[in-house]
Amino acid sequence: MKKCPNCGTEIAANAKFCTHCGYDLTKATPASATANATSATATQTTTATTQAAVHTSTASANQQQSASAEKQTASRSVAAADTTRTATNQQVQQLQSSAKNYFSWLLASWKNPSCEVRTESYFSYISFVIEALFMTLVAVTISNKFLTTANDSQSYFHISKLAFSTDLKIFLCLLIGMCFYLAVGYVTCLLGSRGTKVGFTTYMKRFGQLTNYAIIVNLLLWFASSLVNFSVDNFFTIAASFRWSIILLSVSVLVWQLGLIFVINKSVTQPLISRVYLDLIAVLVVSLLFYFMDKIILQDLQTALLSHATDFANQIGNLFGSQY
Repeated sequence: MKKCPNCGTEIAANAKFCTHCGYDLTKATPASATANATSATATQTTTATTQAAVHTSTASANQQQSASAEKQTASRSVAAADTTRTATNQQVQQLQSSAKNYFSWLLASWKNPSCEVRTESYFSYISFVIEALFMTLVAVTISNKFLTTANDSQSYFHISKLAFSTDLKIFLCLLIGMCFYLAVGYVTCLLGSRGTKVGFTTYMKRFGQLTNYAIIVNLLLWFASSLVNFSVDNFFTIAASFRWSIILLSVSVLVWQLGLIFVINKSVTQPLISRVYLDLIAVLVVSLLFYFMDKIILQDLQTALLSHATDFANQIGNLFGSQY
């Protein structure tokens, strides 16, 4: 069964004319086929266009997502770099500020050692380390000048300069000696005062301000050590080259002795006994500690220093023994 394209009446499938309106069905078939073909082609074209549009839209969305992800990654990288750069700049600025404040405090202590300046508590420790470094350079410079002169005076053997481990031992021994002054002075202030006890931070700041002159003295002592001359044959000439080194070394020790005395007198407000006796007790205790240090701790350092002289003597003995 099929329908008449003119009136819509159902008719037989093989009918050539409509039984209701008489429409010639042979003329309508090609037109319907063409219409159907056109409709199918249009449908296919619409479907293909729709699919292409969908693919294009999907590709565009993927590209946008990829671009957005790249932008977010770049933004995170830039933000991380900015954070790192900001943190580095802040650290540099803090370091510069600390260095500026330290030198301001150092200059103020040189101008007026007794005037207490509000500053960081660790500035005193920096001064102590600098003083110990200069003293270590003095000892290393004089020792190496002697060893160099000994090597230049003969060509049969060679004596090496001080090892880094020996330099480190000298530095640590100097720091221990400074700790003797600091510890004895603080304990004396605590035990010798019946009134308010001084705080450790305040005590360290005072001691640092009173002994900052030692930085200048030790720097001059380092320069004086370069004037020591072992290459001359006259003993008195060698001794004369030590003149400034001995004088400046004595001044450096005197600065620490006076610093110990002054910090006790300034920190003990109500002494149990006379401040003079407290000062004498502190100086005697420090001297005893240095004596025990020489007997116990410095033996290893003396062994390291004397080993060079022993090598020198042994090589001379071997040299003359091989000749006879």
